[in-house]
Amino acid sequence: MNDVPSRAAKQRFAWCLYDFGNSAYPTIIMTAVYALYFADVIVPSAQSASSDKWWGWANGIGALFVVLTAPFLGSLADRVRKKRLFLGLHFVVGVVTCAALALAGPGDVGFAMLLIVVSLYAFEGGNVFYNAFLPELVGVGAVAKLGARGWAFGYAGGLASLGVVLLLLLFFGVDARYCALVAAGWWLVFGLPAIVLLRDAPRSAQGVVARRSVRQRLLGLREEGRLLRFLAALFFYMNALSTIFVFAAVFTRTSLGFTKTESIVLILLLNIVAIPGSLLFGKLAERRGSLWSIGLSLVLWLFVVAAAITTAWPGLFEPALAKGLFWGVATLAALCIGATQATSRSYVGEITRPGMSGEFFGMMAIAGRASAILGPIVFGELSDLCGGDQRLALASVGGFFFIGLLLLLRCREDAVA
Repeated sequence: MNDVPSRAAKQRFAWCLYDFGNSAYPTIIMTAVYALYFADVIVPSAQSASSDKWWGWANGIGALFVVLTAPFLGSLADRVRKKRLFLGLHFVVGVVTCAALALAGPGDVGFAMLLIVVSLYAFEGGNVFYNAFLPELVGVGAVAKLGARGWAFGYAGGLASLGVVLLLLLFFGVDARYCALVAAGWWLVFGLPAIVLLRDAPRSAQGVVARRSVRQRLLGLREEGRLLRFLAALFFYMNALSTIFVFAAVFTRTSLGFTKTESIVLILLLNIVAIPGSLLFGKLAERRGSLWSIGLSLVLWLFVVAAAITTAWPGLFEPALAKGLFWGVATLAALCIGATQATSRSYVGEITRPGMSGEFFGMMAIAGRASAILGPIVFGELSDLCGGDQRLALASVGGFFFIGLLLLLRCREDAVA
């Protein structure tokens, strides 16, 4: 009997450690180093104006595959009690295709886009099963706390892995393409303990719901009004977040004149501040509720977008001053990043019914990744339409945040009722 708490503690640590490992992929590949390598090296200089559009489409297509498969995979994993198996399969595919990105060189736009599509699908698809373990590892009252801890581990992992890449680039002269090997290796080493130690809950703990057919379970989600109303809000504000992740480094380089090194250091700052941010908002979620915490973060995001557009406005500030002001804007954004994501995951964990964690988080993946189709594509197309001027594209990000906040108010009415 004494072995059970010990084993559960090891599983919770391994669960957090997986976030520490796989966060190298979005940090290094999607947000910082490889995003710039794609724009500067892979895309031919004669077509550089279209790099935002192609990067947006690669991310959008990868997200589309997640949307098409997440509900079926989540439901199937619950039914056959194989969340760990499905997580492991996505883990292997993600690590291999991430490492293969190092093979893409100048002009290999199609090859690089294909690898981005597959690796992004593996990363996000695996998170469906990873997130579904959350309500099985702790009681309902501790979901927000463990969820926030996982996000803190994730940002620490992104920070540490990006620090390693920065050292390799600046002090050892390593080609930027090989950052993909660092991301893949980091994901492999720190993600493997979760694949080994996590265990699906026994059938008796999953309830009678787990014995329904996949079709019945998916149709039954239509009755989960509270979940569906929340996912409507999440769809819009995740449009904004997904776009920020994909274009953060590109925006600072294009609109504010940041050097590649400055852009990478900025992403490091985001990860440093995001750690206490996710923990702070996790505490707020425990005291005031997850929905209140999400709402506060969205209000702050609206201020961040408005401030970013202002600092990037041509002629309004001297270039050096604009850069300095944006560092402050980015610090506030970093506080909000983990807050919005961690408390969203925690809220879904709180309302999940026994035996349906895969389905609920599968639906969350649909809403989140559907937004990752639309947001980056809208940004890329608007940037291309304006000849590389990203202000209108950034304004669309603020619009998504605002609509998400309005829809979130309906969810708060459900909580009060």
